[in-house]
Amino acid sequence: MIKYLLTFLWNSKRHFAGIFIEQMLVFIVLMICLVSLFDMLEKYYEPGLPDTENVVSLGYMAERSLEMSKREELNRSLDAILENMRQWEHVEGISESVSLVPYFREPEYYLADSVAISGRKYHVHMKLADISAERVFKIELLEGEWLHTLPDGSWPAVITRQLADEVNAGKSLIGTRIYDNRNFPYTVVGIAAGIKEDVFTPAAPAVILPYQKNEASLFRIYREICARIEPGHAEEFCNRSYRECKRLLPYFSEIDFGAKDMGVYKEQAMFSVTSRLKLITIPTLFLVIFAFIGTLGLLVLNTKKRIQEFSLHRALGATKSALLRLVIFQGLALTLSAAVPGILLSLIVFSFSFTHLLALAAALGCMLLFSLFSACYPAWQIAQTNPAEILHQE
Repeated sequence: MIKYLLTFLWNSKRHFAGIFIEQMLVFIVLMICLVSLFDMLEKYYEPGLPDTENVVSLGYMAERSLEMSKREELNRSLDAILENMRQWEHVEGISESVSLVPYFREPEYYLADSVAISGRKYHVHMKLADISAERVFKIELLEGEWLHTLPDGSWPAVITRQLADEVNAGKSLIGTRIYDNRNFPYTVVGIAAGIKEDVFTPAAPAVILPYQKNEASLFRIYREICARIEPGHAEEFCNRSYRECKRLLPYFSEIDFGAKDMGVYKEQAMFSVTSRLKLITIPTLFLVIFAFIGTLGLLVLNTKKRIQEFSLHRALGATKSALLRLVIFQGLALTLSAAVPGILLSLIVFSFSFTHLLALAAALGCMLLFSLFSACYPAWQIAQTNPAEILHQE
């Protein structure tokens, strides 16, 4: 049957040229759309994105001109408020960090520096976090533990898998000494899957060091604080914490204080990518719908022109089911032929990866379903004809 179908399609190429070109263009556009979608999903689900579901951002930004005495009073008051908040109902944990929380800035504006490991320097993103950060952001550790206190009193550090892969030591890096740009030593106690700073940006090699409060921290004009709240209580916590800080924080009118669900920042970070995807997806859907209608019309017209041929097949003993299969397989063979140029183009344009192969397979599957549904009605029309009447009219 396959040989017959291919021979028939070749001999009838003038009749099917319109459908062939239409399906070829639809397949190429659909493939591009699905490759973009699958690329986006691959980046989204890449390990390392801190879990900000049910996490609320707390903090403030003050002008650099704010007096030192006011800064100190402001930070001492905020520390006392945070200590009280940890006892609130529905609060699972509160963490303070530096350059750890995602979405607050572009990836290139996160803190970066160099560290030395085994005598070699590496450019990394530097992050400071307290012991509660692991719980608040549900950071995935591949090896070791979070920033726990070491028996010998040395300072702990957590590195990301991206840095571990770059070091490529051939052994576990737990217990390895690393040195910052001041040559201060830290001991690696854990390896995290990654720390992404944006939804669709790959995790950079990073080092997470302990966040320690000191006298200098009392004069900061910016605080990066996040709280994990039980599901369903984030908005309530935002409102209550804002009222509490407005009531108790000195110089509240001189700072920009915020208490906002991290989901808002995540949506804003995703907006540009999702908007671009929508601009591709919506026209593609309309194209597929109109192409389906056009293909269906051309197949119905072609079926009417060949009604005598099908009636003769019936008269010679062909069953209804055999003719149904013939028409459907003819449509599928036409779609597969139309997909060949698109497949060849994808091998040239797109990199060879599992994600792109999956997108290609999904596009081909969609087109085959498209062809199957387009051929069903013409096939049903053929099955309903009376061959005796048709041949008598002929």
